[in-house]
Amino acid sequence: MIIHRAQCRWESDDYLTAERSGDAVHVVAFNEDGEAANASLNVDVARVFARGILALADEIDGGEAASHDDSAAQNVKVGDRVLIVREWENDTSPDDGKSGTLDKLDLEDDAFPYRVRTDSDSHRTVWVHEIQRERATTDADAADPSVAPGRAAYIEEAWKLAGEYADPADVLKYARFLAGE
Repeated sequence: MIIHRAQCRWESDDYLTAERSGDAVHVVAFNEDGEAANASLNVDVARVFARGILALADEIDGGEAASHDDSAAQNVKVGDRVLIVREWENDTSPDDGKSGTLDKLDLEDDAFPYRVRTDSDSHRTVWVHEIQRERATTDADAADPSVAPGRAAYIEEAWKLAGEYADPADVLKYARFLAGE
């Protein structure tokens, strides 16, 4: 079973997981006290939600991020700030989504080619399967993202127009109409 994990950028104990649960996508939020909330989404709602998250990310940085494949990660060098995408090849880890500094490279090792010194209090090092370079923070990152509306605003407006129990496919059609597509 594959579990996807998204680490909070501010609190090391806060993160989300998403995994398949029968015919649904199960999302769980965790904080320092453990599980805080969970939701089981039917696949149509999960797709609309995921597209909304992608639209928000596009609004923030102007487009799609580079893929997390090994060829992109091999462009990093020792000393670079990185994000641990996956510690292990076929499972999730508490270190997935954490930031650190690339400490050592061993590109001959297919399983764990990157050693990362984590930003945790102990600054421990961990060999990981997949990383990505952290995007540099700019003044634009601190700006209010609601200034320029974007696709996420169209999706939110479409949900309001369609109603609480609308079919997600209809919501996307409404959003495209509102965007002039």
